[in-house]
Amino acid sequence: MARCFVTGGTGFIGSHIVRLLTEEGHEVTTLVRKSSSTELIDGLPVKNVAGDVTDSESLMRGVPDDTEWFFHNAAIMAEWGGRAHFHPVNVEGTQNVLETIRKKNIPRLIYTSSTAVYGFPNKKEPITEDWPWRPSNEYQDSKIAAEDLIRKYMKAYGIKATMVRPPTVLGRGDMYTGPQMIEVLKQGGMYYFGDGSNIQSFVHAEDTARCLILAAEKFDKSSGNAYNVVSFTSRFREFIEALQEGLDAPRRVRKMPYRVAWALGGLLGGLYKAFLRRTGPPLTTFRVKLFGTNYLIDGTKAKEDLGFEPTWNLESTVKDMIEWGGVVKPR
Repeated sequence: MARCFVTGGTGFIGSHIVRLLTEEGHEVTTLVRKSSSTELIDGLPVKNVAGDVTDSESLMRGVPDDTEWFFHNAAIMAEWGGRAHFHPVNVEGTQNVLETIRKKNIPRLIYTSSTAVYGFPNKKEPITEDWPWRPSNEYQDSKIAAEDLIRKYMKAYGIKATMVRPPTVLGRGDMYTGPQMIEVLKQGGMYYFGDGSNIQSFVHAEDTARCLILAAEKFDKSSGNAYNVVSFTSRFREFIEALQEGLDAPRRVRKMPYRVAWALGGLLGGLYKAFLRRTGPPLTTFRVKLFGTNYLIDGTKAKEDLGFEPTWNLESTVKDMIEWGGVVKPR
């Protein structure tokens, strides 16, 4: 049994981490903001402590001195927003976590990163962990900055850490991507940016959590490394068609040439920025790239080093998404 601390434990991926840890008999403490709902972890044998990764003092108070495994999962992910939207939580929050780990001498940090660090290379060859980093928006840049901070602390202070990088995360507990897709499909307003034949990798939140826990369990092997984690890969069109079938939704999907969609997203983004709009436009270049490019993630390293094998595939993930439904939560 390990004594574990989880940031973001009431959220999407974090709630799966907490549940799996408790099922394995580990002692779990979660950091809970005043504004957070604990619905996804209610009934689990966990200790909730009040705090926020942006508040270093709350971390020092809330993190038990005898913590052995620290899962840093709290982050803001969105397709729209400037540096001020992402940096305080994703970067400054990570620095506060690192300072807490350094001062309390916690032996294992397992960080939920993202394949967002690679940007959108739009290549048909698999993206491995050593792929060049080319961010295209502030969210992606913030995840790179967080990983850079972790590596600096590893070098300067001897902190031990592992990074796990999921691509698009789906499944029960999702309050963003999946619910948005379902809502649009039910209304018959889905677009392919191109013809939908682009190859995409996805991961279920539970598989992500399982990979993170394997990284903690096999820390002698994982420490200092980054791992992509993938549940399944399919053509984007096949994924959407599976959702349509499960939802019994209208089968019509409009097609918009990729270059036209990208140009329109750029134009709308420019206008929204010029008028200082806090909410994002109906189409962004981030969304066009996310769903309109080839994004084939190579998960071989996690399988070889950690023994990770996905338990979710296209069919079971789509079924779980539909059963969950979810409500889009503004970010």
